[in-house]
Order: sequence, then structure tokens, then C-alpha cells
Amino acid sequence: MEIHQFKSLVNQINDLSYAQLKKLRNSVEDRISSDSVGQVIAEKEDDTFICSHCDSVDISRWGRTRQGVQRFRCKACRKTFNALANTGMYRMRRPDKWIKYTEMMWDGISFRESAARLDINFRTAFRWRHAFLKLPTNRAIKELSGIVEADETFVKESFKGSRKINRAARKRGGGQCKLTPIVIALNRSGDITERVLKRNTKEEIQGFIKPLLTDGSVLCTDGNLSYKGLDEDLNILHKRLVASDNQRVEGGIYHIQTLNNYIMNWKSWLIKFRGVSTKYLPHYLGWYRFMLQNDQLEQTWIRSSV
Repeated sequence: MEIHQFKSLVNQINDLSYAQLKKLRNSVEDRISSDSVGQVIAEKEDDTFICSHCDSVDISRWGRTRQGVQRFRCKACRKTFNALANTGMYRMRRPDKWIKYTEMMWDGISFRESAARLDINFRTAFRWRHAFLKLPTNRAIKELSGIVEADETFVKESFKGSRKINRAARKRGGGQCKLTPIVIALNRSGDITERVLKRNTKEEIQGFIKPLLTDGSVLCTDGNLSYKGLDEDLNILHKRLVASDNQRVEGGIYHIQTLNNYIMNWKSWLIKFRGVSTKYLPHYLGWYRFMLQNDQLEQTWIRSSV
């Protein structure tokens, strides 16, 4: 609705009877309660206290965007911004379709099918997906306690969607695909973190694992030598479970089977996308982890993005 139309509507309120005002109020309240996206944005507007440019707290309200999102103006740097600045939803359009789109993300619907169902552009569907995945991807666990399982897995390197490939062309069915290493760690409380490695080396693996471990934790790994020596500088217990020695479980509780099941389920889920570009692997790792750790509610993805 244009501003002049809205002002005209507001001016007509004075001409309504008491019964009409009650009916209007009920209609407005029903509309507000059913607007899930609007509720989340309104909460974000109420929680905006600092400038997104200079972190000053001296800000004032400064109108609204065309989509109705509250704008602010900083009295210190004199710049304007809206309540969604620095969030995954910044400058996203068509909020009326966000809930439906996130429902398709729970089901793993492809870009093209999502775009067709919602009558949006393919690029819009692509941009929305990675906007919603921004926070789950970057929300890393800083430490793991208790019994911690760690292991690596590998997926084929992919340049899906890229216009340029930085390697020589390979004939169909010829040559071997380069594998991308991923290291994943979790504890029995359900905390999970992961990293896509540039190289599968001891330095990179230990550089990821070491900062995660807390005093008194127990690290369970397979027989990979890359994990050897982790307990030397840390106050932890390291259980190396060597499969070739039929030592898969120790003491009934020390194993990496929970992590192995997680990796197996993630790879099975990944198959539906028929190949994922290597540069977006962190997003798909974060996506699966986010769905596993959160309830399927209509506002879940929206709230995670603001």
C-alpha cells in the first residue's frame, strides 16, 4: 500500500462507528497475530538500540522502508539504517513468501522447484537460501565438554554453478576426483561443530580440535595419527579406537559411533541435492546441523536470520 493510501485509510477511522471500530480492531489483531514474519521484525525493531555503522546508542526513528521496516538515524555519524541491517534478511524482498520458502528448506526442495512453486526468480531462490543459512553456518561452538567424538569425512570436490574451473578439463569417467576433507566434532549433549579443511593435515586438524576441548573432557577418535599428541598439552584423556585391532568401543561408553551415524545421515541427506559446490559445503553442514537441533516451526528460520 502506498503512503497516501495509508494516510487516507487512517483519516477514515474518525468516521467509523463504535461497532465498526471494534470490528476493525478484531480484524487488525487477527491479521497481526497471523503475520509471523511481521512479528519477528517488530521484535527486532524493539531490540535495536545501537547504530549498525558506528555502534553509537544515540539513534532516533527515521521513518520506514517501502516494505514497512523501521528505519533509524544515528545522531553521531548521521547515517541511516533499518532494523534488519547486518542480518541475513537485510534487503530481502517479498516477506509474504519467506515462511513458505523456509518450509521448503525443511523438506530440502531444490532451487528451481522452490522458485517455480513461489513464482520467484531462480537467483532470488538462491540468494534467499544462503541468506537464511548465514547465521547457522557462522554460529560455531567455541568449546565441547564431556565425552567428545571427532573424525574426518570426505566429499568430492565440486565446482557446480561456477563459470570458471581452476583445473584442467577432465573427460567424462576419466581421472580421479579430488576429495575435500571435513572434520566434525560433537559431544553427547548434542553440541556439534565442523570445519571444511584446505588440506587433510595434522596441523589443520589439531588447529581445529584443540581450542574446542575443555579441561577434564575425554576425546574419542579413530587411529588416525593426526590426533596423536593432542592430550600432551591439554588436561584431557584421549581414547584412540583402532578399528584394525577390533577396538571400536572401550569401557562401553568410549566410541565414535554417534559421530559416524551423524556423518552417514548427513551424507544421505546431501544426496538429494545431486552435488553441492565445495565453496558452499559449510552452508550445507550448518543447514543440516540447524535442522537437527531446532524444532520445525514456521518462525524458526526467520528468527535465526535476525
